[in-house]
Amino acid sequence: MSNVKALILGILLLVPIFVFIFISVFGEHHFSLNTYFPVTDDSGEVVLNEKGDTIFHQVPDFKFTSQQGKIVTQSSELENAIYLADFFFATCPGVCKKMSSQLIRVQEAYKNNPTIKLVSFTVNPEHDSVEVLKNYAEQYGAMNGKWFLLTGERDSIYSLAQNGFYLPVQKVQGQQDFIHSEKFMLVDKEHHIRGVYDGTDPDEVDRLILEINVLLDEYSKNK
Repeated sequence: MSNVKALILGILLLVPIFVFIFISVFGEHHFSLNTYFPVTDDSGEVVLNEKGDTIFHQVPDFKFTSQQGKIVTQSSELENAIYLADFFFATCPGVCKKMSSQLIRVQEAYKNNPTIKLVSFTVNPEHDSVEVLKNYAEQYGAMNGKWFLLTGERDSIYSLAQNGFYLPVQKVQGQQDFIHSEKFMLVDKEHHIRGVYDGTDPDEVDRLILEINVLLDEYSKNK
């Protein structure tokens, strides 16, 4: 056998080995979602931990009442959960209805996954009593223990919206300050915000569902 033929044969024998090594190293794709809102100090510098990693904002704990009249907190019903948060009010004529219709899609996609929860905070607690929220929940088929519609003290809800989710307060002439947002916020098990979406846009909600799957996969890889 000539040297050229021997070289070609050697290369052909090595190709499967190189392919196997490549697949072993690079064949499994690991995707990860961004984390929103890094913590900054008084000078505007991003705060790092002792390892030099960025510290990210966490949604603070809250305590509100659900459409079932039960107290809901992040450390109880939402412990170890990934949840989707939005702010609405029951008498909203247009945007909220579109958002709630999209939440039905998300609920249906994860109805058999207890890790995924939906949390809708009313921005009009003076009107949206437990009974009103119960009727709204029934209208949209909200599953008990899956989709929580929450009411409570106005100041607490607005503080959470502004300082927990960084949603702006709008000035409404002749009324109190008002929060009205079409955003869905994806919150992970550590209470970091991992996604922000337009809750009235079906394409955005498609992206949301995809990114929930990415986040679930991310947790499964870290077990």
